Amino acid sequence: MRDSFAAALAFALCVVPAFAAPSPAPSSPATAAAPRILTLEECLRLGFANDAGLRTDELETQIADARIHEMQGQYLPSLSFQGGYSRLSDVAPGSLSVSLPPPIGTQNITFPPSLDNSTTFRLALQQPLFTGKRIDSSVREAEALRDSSKGDLGKSRLDLRYSISQAFWNLAKAKTQVQAISQSVSQAETHLADAQKLRDQGMATNNDVLQAQMRLEDLKIDLSSAQSAQQIAQTQLAILVGLPWTNSIDVPDDTGQGIQATEETLQDLVSKALSARPEIQAARSRVTASEASVDLAQSGLYPNLFVTGDYTVANPNQRVFPQSDQFVGTWSIGILASVDVGRYPQVLAQTEQARNKLSQAQQGSRQIADAVIADVIRAYVTLNEAVGRLASLHEETAQAEENDRVTQERYRQGVALSSESLDAQTLVVQARLRENSALFDCQVARAALERAVGE
Repeated sequence: MRDSFAAALAFALCVVPAFAAPSPAPSSPATAAAPRILTLEECLRLGFANDAGLRTDELETQIADARIHEMQGQYLPSLSFQGGYSRLSDVAPGSLSVSLPPPIGTQNITFPPSLDNSTTFRLALQQPLFTGKRIDSSVREAEALRDSSKGDLGKSRLDLRYSISQAFWNLAKAKTQVQAISQSVSQAETHLADAQKLRDQGMATNNDVLQAQMRLEDLKIDLSSAQSAQQIAQTQLAILVGLPWTNSIDVPDDTGQGIQATEETLQDLVSKALSARPEIQAARSRVTASEASVDLAQSGLYPNLFVTGDYTVANPNQRVFPQSDQFVGTWSIGILASVDVGRYPQVLAQTEQARNKLSQAQQGSRQIADAVIADVIRAYVTLNEAVGRLASLHEETAQAEENDRVTQERYRQGVALSSESLDAQTLVVQARLRENSALFDCQVARAALERAVGE
């Protein structure tokens, strides 16, 4: 335990000075701001509201929604408007000789001069009738990718919830460890005072007092390490919930009550996870998108059929004879069919690529399902083990406290050695720290199981 505290202290000494403001003015306890007490629910609310990664995933789903609207727009007719003006070069008027039956005979017909200015306005419409499922497949693909992005968003929410819960319980663990070691420091101070009294009465030696002093100093070092670990846990939680890392935050004192193992069977938890985990839903959506992409690639093998129409207003209108210097409107309507036979080799290659990507997505979906099952089993076993360990450590703490009570009473009566008293106190400290650690390990294990089943 002391090694872990030393590691936490070393980390704190390396990290905290790097972020600390230069030459901070010392603050007295009277002027120091009280820490902000946050419950787990408040931490989750702040984290969901302030997390940048979560906001990025939300924007990704909005982009996917816009993509669907873009693909659905292909069902609508294409309507275009064109307008233009041109100045034509001068062309000499032409003539034509026409032989007519007698008595008219041959006549020479002279054409009027061409018009030098040409102005045209054209409104054209094209409505798709058949595109080989191209439009339908592109819409289905966009919808599936939107559902996939929503699944990714759900996974981000689960991961963020678990990260915040883990940081919250780590802070609660550090806080209770500080409280437990502080209580042990008080007991060690009392033991030192008792040893000094017994020495003055001739019932203890200077070595007994020295041992008590050494024990007190060791506990103070442990307390300093625990306080550093608590500060680090506070900083990590503040960053996760979107608060400035300089803010002083804390958790309620009654945090971390007893926890029971889940009453649901492992089979029920696995079934729930397979239907609720957003990763699985996202993987299934990606398979659907890949299926749509196969149909989209194959659509290039079929002809495209459109209804076309236009209305033209021009001065002069080339479709009107003889031409006149005025605006004249004409219209047309028809059916257009097209197929690009030369692209068949490319279409076949694209279809093969799409089928391979579909197989890849199906395999990926199976891998994700297997990983989810393993995650549920691991979380289930870990929680049950943590609950069982907590029960055993609770009994161990009770036994250590009773042993310490009896030993301290015997020590005050002079029938127990100072080393026995110190050993009894050490056992109590170690038992309390192990129990506190196991208690919050249960909370983290519970959060991990909730994440594993998609809650």
